[in-house]
Amino acid sequence: GSRLFEAITETREYGLTRAEAAIFERHAPAMAAEARARLGDGFQLIDLGAGNCAKAEALLPLLAPSRYVAIDIAAEFLETALARVAQGWGGEVQGLAMDFATRFALPEDLQDRPALFFYPGSSIGNFEAEDAARFLGGLRAGLSKSALLLGADLVRDAALLRAAYDDAAGVTAAFNRNILAVLNARHGTDFEPARWRHMARFDAEAARIEMWLEAEADMQVSWPGGERRFAAGERIRTEISTK
Repeated sequence: GSRLFEAITETREYGLTRAEAAIFERHAPAMAAEARARLGDGFQLIDLGAGNCAKAEALLPLLAPSRYVAIDIAAEFLETALARVAQGWGGEVQGLAMDFATRFALPEDLQDRPALFFYPGSSIGNFEAEDAARFLGGLRAGLSKSALLLGADLVRDAALLRAAYDDAAGVTAAFNRNILAVLNARHGTDFEPARWRHMARFDAEAARIEMWLEAEADMQVSWPGGERRFAAGERIRTEISTK
């Protein structure tokens, strides 16, 4: 899943990552100056949903934090990325494998200094509005002195947004179907990912992209202790991305 998401960000249709990189290239010195003005020189950088750590890695020389903490749910992927960062940067590096979207709490040993929380990539749009507010409130409550550097996507042309989540090469479709493979591996379901069609639609009223999987035929899905029938055309919503 992590590797597929990396591939998504490199597709021609998904311009968000390139736009964000251009913003950092132009404004990173001002961002670093603002962080130091608010937090002092000894702050730590806490990277939420760090993935391959590349975004934070590019900013580390300018931000010059006293510690870099990368948080992601994909432990093995994160470990590999952190080894690269530690070798190239040379500062203190720590990793946390956790699902911070469900409940965020920093370990006590990471509450010893102010933090700049780094949450780029428009991932805040994957929350429902009330959940986003709760999550951000939890960040603020977690440390007495902290700041947030947040990236959020804008509402753009609907056709461009749909293409970004349904690229011609089918990378996003593979990422979406991979959810079913994960369910099979972790929970013993017997989904057949190839029998589910990837869909992306833009809900203009909610200003968000929705990703779905649609059953291509009538089928039954079983798991230890249960089963469920799906009719042809029945859909499972797998993601929202509010703009």
